[in-house]
Amino acid sequence: MDDVREQHVPVEGTELFVRDVGSGPAIVFVHGMCGDADAWLDQQARLSGRYRCLAYDRRGHSRSPFGTGVRTVQAHADDLAALVDAMGLAPILLVGSSGGARIGLDVVHRYPAVLRGAVLSEPALIPLSDDGGASFVAELAPAIRAAPTPQAAVDAFFNIVDPRLWAALPEERKDRFRANHVELFGDLEMPPYAPTDAELAAISVRIRFFVGADSQPIFGQIVRRVAPLVPGSDVVELPGATHATYATAPDAFAGEVASFAGAVR
Repeated sequence: MDDVREQHVPVEGTELFVRDVGSGPAIVFVHGMCGDADAWLDQQARLSGRYRCLAYDRRGHSRSPFGTGVRTVQAHADDLAALVDAMGLAPILLVGSSGGARIGLDVVHRYPAVLRGAVLSEPALIPLSDDGGASFVAELAPAIRAAPTPQAAVDAFFNIVDPRLWAALPEERKDRFRANHVELFGDLEMPPYAPTDAELAAISVRIRFFVGADSQPIFGQIVRRVAPLVPGSDVVELPGATHATYATAPDAFAGEVASFAGAVR
């Protein structure tokens, strides 16, 4: 990628590492569990010829210290809104995956003025799955408890949530995720985030939801529960994709983001 700009942007209680590439309408990418801005390197490369593509390390991840504050979905959404304001980016297209898409939904709900649209890939709204997350937790919790080290708990998590992604990642990239193990436990201990039907129906920002055709069933359940309640939203199923749709179906992901970005100019 040409013209890569990196900086730390102050927000309440910390500074967020940001990688900023390209020019044009702004797209801000939000990573999921234990990740960082590097999760979006490929998508930034694909889209930065037409858009200004920014990816950041969420508070507590890799190059962004946790600083002071609390771990909640709303706190992470506050950080994103503050980042957009500090950099003068509004209105942006928000693109989030998994936990990043969950944060994105709270931004959509509470900070609509900073957005022109949102692409939310398999938001991790576990309480809104068919059984309220009971079967997911019943599988995940003992696997994490049995892990011999905090780093191994990260492996256990991804071997359940997206085993294909985890098997394909090089060890040095896995080590970046493992190094963020504090945020794995912090995220799992956060208060549940489950917007009400009324809150979803009141959303005024256009959303495109992504679902991976080969993903864990729970994430399709969540999208099928949420999307019909959000006015003007649509759902795109990405063939061959698992939970990390941006990595396992990168061409289709970038194409759908670009299509949506053109529709919400």
